[in-house]
Amino acid sequence: MATVHSDRNWKIKIYPDDHAPPHFHVQTPDGESLVEIDGLQVLGKGANPKALKAALAWATSHKAELQRIWNEQNRRH
Repeated sequence: MATVHSDRNWKIKIYPDDHAPPHFHVQTPDGESLVEIDGLQVLGKGANPKALKAALAWATSHKAELQRIWNEQNRRH
């Protein structure tokens, strides 16, 4: 698992060999949300809404990096 970015109360992670579509996980002390990289659509809710908003703001400027890490972590052999 790659922790791509972390802030005070949230982390963005990408797991190896994860399911499609390409996405990342936003983890907070309250829970976790899944977010599709292309379009930043929230697929699963559970993270603290304020932390999720901050994570999405960060992800907006780092979509290419998120996609690159997804591709590295999820190569099909």
